[in-house]
Amino acid sequence: MKGKDLTRPDLLLWNGLKNLNPLKTGLYSDTKSASKAQAKLTFIGEKRMTKVESQLYRYNKDYHDKQESPMDFSFFKQPEENKYYWLNFHGVHEVTVLQKIGTAAQLDRMTLRHILDTTQRPKIEDYEHYLFFSVKSILKDTGEELRVEQLSFVLGPQYVISFQEEVGDHFDGIRGKMQEGIGLIRKKKSDFLLAQMLDAILDNYFETIDHINSEVTLFETQILKNPSPDTLVILEKQKRTAQVIKKSLGPFKEALVKILNGQNNWIEEINMKYYRDLVHSATAAVEEIESTQKTLEGLTNIYFSSLSQKMNETMKVLTTVATIFIPLTFIAGIYGMNFDYIPELKYRNGYFVTWGIMLSIALAMILYFKRKKWI
Repeated sequence: MKGKDLTRPDLLLWNGLKNLNPLKTGLYSDTKSASKAQAKLTFIGEKRMTKVESQLYRYNKDYHDKQESPMDFSFFKQPEENKYYWLNFHGVHEVTVLQKIGTAAQLDRMTLRHILDTTQRPKIEDYEHYLFFSVKSILKDTGEELRVEQLSFVLGPQYVISFQEEVGDHFDGIRGKMQEGIGLIRKKKSDFLLAQMLDAILDNYFETIDHINSEVTLFETQILKNPSPDTLVILEKQKRTAQVIKKSLGPFKEALVKILNGQNNWIEEINMKYYRDLVHSATAAVEEIESTQKTLEGLTNIYFSSLSQKMNETMKVLTTVATIFIPLTFIAGIYGMNFDYIPELKYRNGYFVTWGIMLSIALAMILYFKRKKWI
């Protein structure tokens, strides 16, 4: 690039940062404004599936059944005694499907708005017939990019409705336990199922944070031994990832704390211990990501310090060489002048004497620098 020195660290860093995923500046404000102006339900966010898929799980301690794409939602009004239901959706972009579920489960219009708006902050709201809970999940995909997804939950007397933006592996372990009758999922009520779902989401946070910490550990030695602009770009990318995780975890923890501090009819006192444990896990996750952020910031400072130290070492060598050659250049300059009457020019061994003096000066300076530990 003409006129620019691409070996400069600041330019290398800038060129690297331009290749990172850009920050999202669009918050769908126009779509939100139009939806409010027209007073209609509108999907707001990134469409991640072509068609909405759903599964209905019916279960109790002695029974388990799964139904794909259910059409009958009468269980919301007339659930079978001692039987519990989990209705899961993959995809939340089809407004008509959400309206149908809203009518069957008597969901408030504001709840449907929150489910359809995937840019909203995690929250919890207690209604007359149900408890609404939304969170952000974090996963690393195969391309090592961070994937943020909104998950919404509706907890009723004998059911849980979950809304996912796309097909994911958040709840595969829960499905397996439910199918095999392992653990307490089929022995307890819907509020315990919701606690297990939230715990699975937190596990994904910990896995992602652990993945980042593992990468950071690999960079520590590299930064100390051979700091490179590519490493700095990766560090900046990890710092951005850590910031996204912290931004999602904070409201998640707040919503869990509200469950503990509030009064609701949907979570039994016997199961509150599981939600207290979730708060402790969320607190640990927040502390862990804050520690990761501090480590990343420290590594960035170490990078620039190492780069500065490396440059100082180079400058010290160049300065030493230049200092040694200054008196030698002075002597060579004196006897290189074009005067006719320079007394030493007539000496038979003048050339060798001059070389001896020059070498003696150079050797003396080198020994002096070593004694002072400058080289």
